[in-house]
Amino acid sequence: MSDPSEIERRNALLDDLQRLADGWRPAAADLAAALVLEGWYICLYPGSDRLAMCGFVADHPRLGRGIITTSPIMAADFSGGWVRTCSRFYRIGDPGRSGLAPDALS
Repeated sequence: MSDPSEIERRNALLDDLQRLADGWRPAAADLAAALVLEGWYICLYPGSDRLAMCGFVADHPRLGRGIITTSPIMAADFSGGWVRTCSRFYRIGDPGRSGLAPDALS
């Protein structure tokens, strides 16, 4: 059986993806508690061909402070300053200088 917190995360992801598909976009208030990813770039999620983001966070609930690789990207609005990964929303700060830039994805 799956961990209850994992089930909650997956349900939240499905709810968010449905709302995004329906045209909703997170406002600043929705993103207020989201982690900020600085010096970020697009990378591959380890062991897969799925896109993720690498960058610095200050207060990740499991990983603490440092350079991280997010879970795979499920939705993104780079001009709106956010990314929804499999596990959570991130606010995105200034991009880094390596990896793929967002305009390389179009």
